[in-house]
Amino acid sequence: MSTAVKAHNLISHHLSITPYDVKWIPSSSRVCVVGASEVGTGKISIYGLEGKRLELKRETETNTVLRCCTITGHSRQIATGDFDGQLQIWDSQRLDIPLISFKAHQSIINSIDSFDRFKDPQELVTGSRDGTVKVWDMRQTEKPVLTIRSTKKANVDIWAVAYGRIQTEKVIAVGFEDGSLKLFHVGTSEYIWGTKMKDGICSIDFVQDSLLVSTLSGAYTVELKSPSGKTTEIKTKFEKETTLWSIRHMPQNPDYFTIASGDGKLSTFNLNKTHTIDDIQELSLSKHPIISLDYNRDKKGLYACTSFDQTLRIGIVQSD
Repeated sequence: MSTAVKAHNLISHHLSITPYDVKWIPSSSRVCVVGASEVGTGKISIYGLEGKRLELKRETETNTVLRCCTITGHSRQIATGDFDGQLQIWDSQRLDIPLISFKAHQSIINSIDSFDRFKDPQELVTGSRDGTVKVWDMRQTEKPVLTIRSTKKANVDIWAVAYGRIQTEKVIAVGFEDGSLKLFHVGTSEYIWGTKMKDGICSIDFVQDSLLVSTLSGAYTVELKSPSGKTTEIKTKFEKETTLWSIRHMPQNPDYFTIASGDGKLSTFNLNKTHTIDDIQELSLSKHPIISLDYNRDKKGLYACTSFDQTLRIGIVQSD
């Protein structure tokens, strides 16, 4: 069976940092990369597409390695989480000093997301190794709007968080090191449901009425309307020892989603045909893990991904 999508790598750009996260800056041809410098500091780098190459537009160095980032509100500010538990907000046009900077967690912030990503008011959710998830209103950062703590005596590391909706209600999905997946209602601060995967959860993405979830060894769809989060494993061709670092759907065609994996591949699936392995389109990019992936919300199928070979890649997935 021939696949309905074709994936192509367009640009490969060597970085001076070890990249941990990448995000497109909306309504622009710019991407933001955060990570670790060779001397153990952090860096934020913004690149712009100039024809068939990437050009460094601005860059700044931070005292601590940056683990994750997201884009907030119409102002297109950059929110970053670092290895010391600091949450910082940056003006993407300047990057000289952070607009906001405070200690949000007692340990590394592994994951960060913003509500609707590009809408105001600016609300963020952060997940940390300290075993807490916190929701922040950027208009008043003195204390979090919501704090969720691990129920076990020993804190369970939180690897992934995602902000989304069920109908009109704001919810957050939380992925834990032990494979637990939990859904919470933000407005009422209530636990909705939880389920358990086989391995630690690396990435979560809201798409239509489902969650896409990638783990240390597999990928799943989870039905949001199900009272207990009905889970279906996605049949893949990945090796058992391959970590599935990031999972993201195509904004313009949510039937398709892509997984970035530890074997250096991007694999694109049809959400409605995941029972058929032939529907996978694989693109081998590196001998090193692809750690992060993000789709452009303006240009259909355009993606950015980063890998541990210190490379930022821009490509396109062409679908029907």
